[in-house]
Amino acid sequence: YQMEDPPAEDVATIPPEALREIIDGLPQVRRTVFNLYYIDGLPHKEIASLLGIKENASTSIAAKARAQLAKEIRSYIRKNE
Repeated sequence: YQMEDPPAEDVATIPPEALREIIDGLPQVRRTVFNLYYIDGLPHKEIASLLGIKENASTSIAAKARAQLAKEIRSYIRKNE
């Protein structure tokens, strides 16, 4: 079961420093892959090469990071409504 990402307008209400804190809360490998893929825009093939992992591992780690962030962001939004 894939949870949907929180609505962009809800995410936009989160202060940048709080969002950074949520991202920083990811386990190191997830945070690294998340930043390289979603922030820096590197393809999974390049991330895999940089980190010495398989391309499908990079894809999987990015998906897990995104799901974890979505959960954390929804939780933050609920607490701060």
